[in-house]
Amino acid sequence: MSRGTTALINLENLKHNYGVLKKMAPNKLVLVIKADAYGHGIKQVVQTLGSVDCYAVATIDEALTIRAYNKKVKILLLEGFFSEDELFIALENNLDCVIHQHQQLSLIDEIKTDKKLNVWIKYDSGMNRLGFDEIGFQVAIEQLKHHESIKHITLMSHFASANIPNNHFTEQQKQRFLQFKYPYPLSLSNSSALLTNNNLNDEWCRVGITLFGVSPLQGKDAKDFNLKPVMTLKTNVIAIKNVKKAQTIGYSQTYTTKNDTNIAIIGIGYGDGYPWILTDKAYVIINGAHAKIVGRVSMDMMAIDVTGIKNVSIGNPTLIWGQNGSDQLPIEIVASHAQTIPYVLLCQLTSRVHYKYV
Repeated sequence: MSRGTTALINLENLKHNYGVLKKMAPNKLVLVIKADAYGHGIKQVVQTLGSVDCYAVATIDEALTIRAYNKKVKILLLEGFFSEDELFIALENNLDCVIHQHQQLSLIDEIKTDKKLNVWIKYDSGMNRLGFDEIGFQVAIEQLKHHESIKHITLMSHFASANIPNNHFTEQQKQRFLQFKYPYPLSLSNSSALLTNNNLNDEWCRVGITLFGVSPLQGKDAKDFNLKPVMTLKTNVIAIKNVKKAQTIGYSQTYTTKNDTNIAIIGIGYGDGYPWILTDKAYVIINGAHAKIVGRVSMDMMAIDVTGIKNVSIGNPTLIWGQNGSDQLPIEIVASHAQTIPYVLLCQLTSRVHYKYV
């Protein structure tokens, strides 16, 4: 018996989700696999999906990881380059680059090379994060459309609140972006916009979290869109004990038993990336039953109430999130109980968690 804290990555579910999203998309798909493919393993994702329309990442290092496994696929740097050295790396490795500020325009003007760059010029339609304002956007397009170092131009922006149903700001952003009448491909929509049919009729949709079988929409699970969880997180029971009535459990004595209670200690904690802050609704699944998490989550373990659950023993597998046979615990529910979002749970798993690709 081992502690058994394992993330099972189902590559068949990954391919299934890609197929579902590809059918939804009006044109080509950009697969956003930054942050080590949202904690799923960028190498394994690229090797499984192969030559898709385009991958997108945040950093040069992430892009070079993809390029090591696929020499020809289109790769988009979502933050672009920040120095002459990074621009050279992008050119040498045939990386598409987002252009979102004037410093990048200056670097393009200064570089001396025979190689050509594909650029995605970003308009800030209301996110107020990266991107040019209305005048700067048009200046950038005019500067680059005949530039000798530029091969292709795509125009892009980014929704701020497409994950919120019936949000008026999403439509405002769409109209702000569509006011520009240039003969270039467009890219505006994210996973949320695609799932809610708020995407444009002909664009490069950028999908991230949905590829891994997670819904970004409030009040919706992945199964509502025929998406399957790619990651299942499991651990084992490492100890069992009976705690008498009116006794406290865990650090800071935050939980007091109302009756004699059977407790199982499971081998996962915040040192593995499981959240420390939880509501009193948080639970895991063991032997097909919900087991409430009681007391504070420790670094290496936590306690669950298994009173009334049959045949619980040391070494018993315990589902933290995902799917195990008929047992399902959507990560969206786990995130809501931790007062966070699924993105955080996936990306914060630590190196102590064993990854198994199936």
